[in-house]
Amino acid sequence: MKIKFLGGAEEVGRLAIKINDGPDSYMVDYGVIPDKPPQYPMPFEPVDHIFVTHAHFDHVGGLPVCFQSKAQNLFATDMTINSMMPILNDSLKIMRLEGYPERFNADDISSMYDSIRTVTYGDSVEAGNLIGTAYSAGHIPGSTMWQIENHNRLLVTGDLYTRDSNLLTGAKPVKSDILIMESTYAGKNHEDRKVVIQRLKNRIKEVVDNGGKVLLPAFAIGRTQELLMILSDMDLNVAVDGMGNTLSNIYMTGPNYLRSMSEFKRSQGRARQIRSRNMRKGALDNDVIVSTSGMLDGGPVLGYIQELMNDEKSAIFITGYQVEGTNGRLLLDTGTLNIAGVAVKPSMMVEKYDLSAHAGHDDLVSFVKDVDPDTVILCHGEHREELQDDLSEYNLILPMNGHEFEIN
Repeated sequence: MKIKFLGGAEEVGRLAIKINDGPDSYMVDYGVIPDKPPQYPMPFEPVDHIFVTHAHFDHVGGLPVCFQSKAQNLFATDMTINSMMPILNDSLKIMRLEGYPERFNADDISSMYDSIRTVTYGDSVEAGNLIGTAYSAGHIPGSTMWQIENHNRLLVTGDLYTRDSNLLTGAKPVKSDILIMESTYAGKNHEDRKVVIQRLKNRIKEVVDNGGKVLLPAFAIGRTQELLMILSDMDLNVAVDGMGNTLSNIYMTGPNYLRSMSEFKRSQGRARQIRSRNMRKGALDNDVIVSTSGMLDGGPVLGYIQELMNDEKSAIFITGYQVEGTNGRLLLDTGTLNIAGVAVKPSMMVEKYDLSAHAGHDDLVSFVKDVDPDTVILCHGEHREELQDDLSEYNLILPMNGHEFEIN
């Protein structure tokens, strides 16, 4: 078996793993870092099959590129497939608006969708001489760990979360010989999620009781929906804006992916969906606004910040991972961000709450021990070496982008 990372080995994002296993070749993900301009993986190398872990842009943003010269099977859950479409179409629109090189077009997206084979959790599919089986990764609805079997059992986690959240049930280990695992939070553990949620709710209430508004920048996929579930038992007026509304409607069609469809529907019914620019002025009449983008690099949230930036009573509460170079990271590090090319310093309170959907250090270690592989390959992390001491009993590999290595 030969493995080559075209991206996502030593950094968070743009994951693309090429694997040759005898006569079979396949790719896991082909994502893009949403930088300015977007950062793609190394040039795509044709394969026979593509396995997709989940619909976040840093795992699927470049997939249409893979279908420009050759047709190949693409395997993913139906929830992932449905969630990808608005993400890719929006990416195409942004490329044109921002003047970035158009790495793919609508025809490439169409070619990709013609090659799809959907699966549900527990399903196995034949891919040449390989058997691929889908398991929940606990990260976002539809997120998948793929176990790919030939002579060995290889498990690729994609993004992994092993604890239960309001939205999802955590991932369970699957016995395998080789494990390719993300390491976003190597060296760092998360505070207890229930404690963080209670502190967030307390602070939201304090801000609102003091006459302020709360902005919750949120990823459209997963985080928007979880925040609405967290807010659903609070006596507050909540508005939700951006692509998260589209994804929430998609999630309504996939009850088998959510921890509780009834609680999910109840949370959706309590929030006011903002669906047009004309509705945005009225959104400011609400106590809390949940809006994309989660890293403050675009979307309606920037408009709300402009409206509220001089209000010292109002707050921006950030709940998601902020990639280096994004507006969200800039705001956390310096108190400033860029809006329409101008650096601004909001007077609003800015606070960070860790609601990550990535496993923390100790959970990663426990997951490895429960999978019990012979070889562990760590990727998708900037501090992978932090796991070395705790995983010293395994054949541990820390690959670099572009370097092909062999596992016997």
